[in-house]
Amino acid sequence: MWPCTFLARGYDQLIQGVDPSELIKAEIYPRIWDSPASLEWARDLFTPLTEFFRNAASTGHAMLIWID
Repeated sequence: MWPCTFLARGYDQLIQGVDPSELIKAEIYPRIWDSPASLEWARDLFTPLTEFFRNAASTGHAMLIWID
């Protein structure tokens, strides 16, 4: 099993150094980056998402992600 960096880190480490104004300039979806607090919108989703990936990996399943 290969290590996945974002699974080993907490949400605070994930958003460390992220500048919401850069997300606005890059037109990153969802377009809610008008304040530093906007980075908090996904905090409640992070733990279940990492558990989902960890469970898939531990049972030998792969993840296919399509970002369009």
